[in-house]
Amino acid sequence: MPNVTAVMSTPNPLANKFMLDAPLYTGAPRHFSAGVAVVGDTLGESLLAVPGVVEIYCTGGFITITRDPGTPWSAIEPAVTELIEGHKARRVIGIANPAGPGGAAGAAIGAGEAVAEEPVEVEADDAELLMRINQILDEHIRPFLDQDGGGLDVVKLKEFTLTVRYKGACGGCPSSSTGTLFAINNLLQNYVDDRLLVEPIY
Repeated sequence: MPNVTAVMSTPNPLANKFMLDAPLYTGAPRHFSAGVAVVGDTLGESLLAVPGVVEIYCTGGFITITRDPGTPWSAIEPAVTELIEGHKARRVIGIANPAGPGGAAGAAIGAGEAVAEEPVEVEADDAELLMRINQILDEHIRPFLDQDGGGLDVVKLKEFTLTVRYKGACGGCPSSSTGTLFAINNLLQNYVDDRLLVEPIY
């Protein structure tokens, strides 16, 4: 079973990062919000049921919990920690199942199905541009957002306007619409194409 080794604050005062000593998830990060049905993820469903929890962002090494402003961390942290540490490692979603009797290589094992990534809306002619954008984001932006307990998804690319969605601690962070956004804009304009404009949605 994984253990919570530390609970760290993030630049978002409503989000804390629960550090793990063993991975709970593999593959793409997972994101769950209150009011949206959780399919095939028992831990995500349980965490969202904790009073005051409004958003969850999960990666291999940590889980970021975003709280309601009216609920103190003292009422959330013990329940979240207990749920994480009580979650069976075998229920991890997205672990590849080696080829063998009764199973094909790469099949997901665990309590639920792997969560599909949201498709990016992009014109066929812009596919190469999108690849270059994601390469720069992977190298220069996403690792730093990860350190702060958050992430960034590309939602759409149309006529050099790049629509992105922040996740985890980055979703409600004040700098997501100021300093961080300016840095992403400048980086992509300098390294990819100076006509690019980044627009976040929340």
